Amino acid sequence: MDFTATLTDAEIRTLSDCNLAIHDAIRCFSQSMAGYNSRNESDFEKSFRLKNTIDVFEKRARVEPNAQALAVLMNCEYLLWLLNKDTPQKQNPFLSHWVEAIQRLDATGGQHESNGVAKNDLSADKISAARVLWIKMLLQGEDVKYLLDQTSQQASISLLSDGLREPFDLRPYVRMLEDEGIYEKTPEPDTNGHAAPTQSQNGVDTLHRHTSAKKTIDSTEDLIQQRKADILRNLELDTDTAIFEITRLPISLTYLDFLTTLLTDRTLETHSIDPAPIITQYIQHALRTIERMGKPPAPSDDGEVLEYGKEAQTRHILLLLLFIKSLIRKGLVEMDTLYYEIAEISVRYVWIKEVRDFRNWAEEGIER
Repeated sequence: MDFTATLTDAEIRTLSDCNLAIHDAIRCFSQSMAGYNSRNESDFEKSFRLKNTIDVFEKRARVEPNAQALAVLMNCEYLLWLLNKDTPQKQNPFLSHWVEAIQRLDATGGQHESNGVAKNDLSADKISAARVLWIKMLLQGEDVKYLLDQTSQQASISLLSDGLREPFDLRPYVRMLEDEGIYEKTPEPDTNGHAAPTQSQNGVDTLHRHTSAKKTIDSTEDLIQQRKADILRNLELDTDTAIFEITRLPISLTYLDFLTTLLTDRTLETHSIDPAPIITQYIQHALRTIERMGKPPAPSDDGEVLEYGKEAQTRHILLLLLFIKSLIRKGLVEMDTLYYEIAEISVRYVWIKEVRDFRNWAEEGIER
C-alpha cells in the first residue's frame, strides 16, 4: 500500500465535474475505480486516497478557489463518509480527519455567512463554509438525500442559505477521540469551580494508596527505576492504573526497552492483559506527544516541558520507528495491528528520510 496515494487523474476529473449531481458523480467515480478494484483495494485504502486528495485540494482551494475544487472537496468528503458510515464513530479511523477539519475550517472562514455561491463569486471562505457544514451534516446524521440530487455548487448554495437543521456540538466527537486515546483528555471544571482531576492525577492517587511511603528520590535513574517498580506493583494491585501508566510512558530508549521486556517476558499476558491494544494506545499517545512538539513549548499534563521543533520531532519519531520495527521483527506484535499508526507516521512525517525508508519496508511486509 502507498500511504501517500491520491485519486487518479481520471477519478479527479469525474469528481470535479461541476455539471454532475453529487449522486451521479459518486456513481461515475465507482465505475472509474475498476482498475484499483481489480487489485482488491480495501475500503481503507480507498478512503486513504480520498483523504489525501482532500488535503491536496484544500490547499489548492485556498490559492485558487473555483467550482472544480469545491466539487472535489464536497464529493470526496461524501465518499469518505459513505465508505466508513457503518463503522461506529468512536472507532472510525477518519473521525480525527473530520474533527480537525471542522476546527481548522471554523477558525479560518468556516463560519462565513453567505446568501449563496454565485458562479463567479467563489471564495476560499465560502468553499470552507460549505464544506464544514457538509461535514457537520454528515457526522450528525442529517438527511442529505435532497442535496445529492444537486450539483456540488447547488448543494453549497443550499447549505450556506439554510444552514444545519440541528445545532452542531463538536465536543462529543472530541471526547470520542479522547476516550480512544487519540487526543489528550481535557480537564473540565467541577461544580466548585476547581479543575476536575485528570486521569493521570487519579492514577497517581490510586498508585499512592497501594504504595508505601517512598524515600526521597535524588537521581533521574532512581526515578526511572521507581516508576518501573510502581508499574510492576500495580499490575498486581491495580491493573487500570498500571495500564494507564504504561500507555503514557515517555518516548525514550529506557522506557521503550522496558516495554519490550514486558512483551518479551509476557508479563501482560500473565495478568490477563491483551498486549496489542496496550501497545497501540502507547504509540497513539506517543504520536500525539510528538505532534505537540511542532507547536510552541508548553507544559504537558504531568508538568514536564516538552521539547520543541523539527529536530525534536525527528528524534522521537526515529525512536518510535525503531521500537515498532523491533516489535514486528521479533514477532511481538503483528504489522496489521499497527496498520493505522504506521499509515499516520508515513504520511505526517514523510519529510523524514528514515520514515520514507520505513514506509517502503512496511509496504513490503503488508504486501507479503
